[in-house]
Formats: sequence, C-alpha cells, structure tokens
Amino acid sequence: MIGGGIAELIDESVKLIWTESPGSTTMEIQDIPAIVAVAKARGVLTGCDNTWATPLYFKPLAHGMDFSSMALTKYVGGHSDLLMGSIAVKDIGLHRRLKDTMRMIGIGVSPDDCALALRGMETMGLRLAHSGQIATSFAKRIAGLVPSGLVLHPALPECAGHEFWKRDFTGSSSVFSVVIPPHAEDALPDLLTTAKTFSIGASWGGTHSLLAPMTITPKASDGAHSGTILRISVGLEDENDLWADLQPIIDAIAAREPIARTA
Repeated sequence: MIGGGIAELIDESVKLIWTESPGSTTMEIQDIPAIVAVAKARGVLTGCDNTWATPLYFKPLAHGMDFSSMALTKYVGGHSDLLMGSIAVKDIGLHRRLKDTMRMIGIGVSPDDCALALRGMETMGLRLAHSGQIATSFAKRIAGLVPSGLVLHPALPECAGHEFWKRDFTGSSSVFSVVIPPHAEDALPDLLTTAKTFSIGASWGGTHSLLAPMTITPKASDGAHSGTILRISVGLEDENDLWADLQPIIDAIAAREPIARTA
C-alpha cells in the first residue's frame, strides 16, 4: 500500500518490482499506476500477478506494467484439472528473452493441457460474472452482520485500496476473505468440517466452492490484518446451499464471545 512511496526502497540492486493486486488473502489493492511511474523513472521493470481479476477485470499492461502473469490453473482452466501459467508482455524484446529462457530451461506445455485451457476460456466470462456477483453479494451481506473491517473484499469501501479498485478495475471475481477474531478461532475447525457444499482447499477458480483458513503474520508495511483469515472462493453451486455453510461461521464471528470447540 506504499504506492509511490516505494521510491524510497529502490536502490541500484533492484531490477524488478513485482505486485499482486489484490494481495493474496488480505485483498488490498495497490496503486499500480503510481508504482509504475516510480519504476519507469528508475529504469526498473514491473510485473503483476493478475490471477484474481483476469484480463476481463484488470489489464496490468494497459496500466504500464511490463509483465502480467496468471495462474491459468484457476479461472482459465476453470475445472480444477489443469496446471499451467502465463506471462504476457507488450515489448517484443522482453518476449524474445522470455522465449529464449523458457527454451533453454525446457519449459513447455502439452497439446492436451492447451486444449483444456481453450475449453475453459469459452465459459470463463460467464463463470466469472456469476461467481463474482455471488461473492460480492456474500461479502456485503457478511459485512452487515459482523464487526466492521473483518470482511476483506475490494468492492467494499472499507477495504484497503478500494479507491484504486474503483478507479482501475471493471469488476470483482469470486475470492474474498473474512478475518476470524480470536473468540471464534477455536470453533472454526468444526465449522469447516461440517460444511456440506464448500470443500476445504487452496486452488480456487474452478466450479467448486472452497474455504481455506490462513495464518497471516503482521506485515512490515502495514500489519493491518494478522492471525486467522478465512479465504472464501465461490463456485457454481446453489447460492442458498453456500450460504447455509457460511451462516454458522458468521454467527460464531458475530457472537463476540468464545465458542467452545466440540470434543
């Protein structure tokens, strides 16, 4: 969240500034144009992990980034049966250097994997729009039931970098997070285990909804969120079934008192 202030951290050893917007799990949106402006003035390359938004909702290259990467495993593949990534560039010189490096170290993909990615791309827009709408609806609904600041979703005004999301992005995808306060941490394992529609898993972006508890340590930059954070990825299941799984977790957070874990 340092934005243009990153200039103070750049010395002669810095060759690349890499970002992920929003940040994984903590969901903050960076001021990408401000970072790019500083980097270009110093002759430093920039890159962005754009897996969450995909090029449908954010275009890092259009905002001055030199590299834009995605885990094609997620939204592009769309069915949790593909392991692949991509790097996009505008500069032909960077493209040639990347191709030469990939050729030298033997990185390649199979025709079958390419076919899976092409299949997923046919429905990605529809899947992303549906899951993103449900996720945003859930985030707003949860935010109205729990203490302020516990729901981390770029579309919420209280989320860090919301103004940059509103300025630079055209939509939201299916992933957001909820901070689990200390009084609800002990009950969380049982609540996750009893979920009927959500599964516990990390590689989001497929058709199935996932819950993933994360332990976050305070960051040197802001330390705004630490402890247990529950990452929620909304898939294509019935909205009411998904909410039925989330409701007990939300109730535990809203209780504001410790809930004992089942023996």
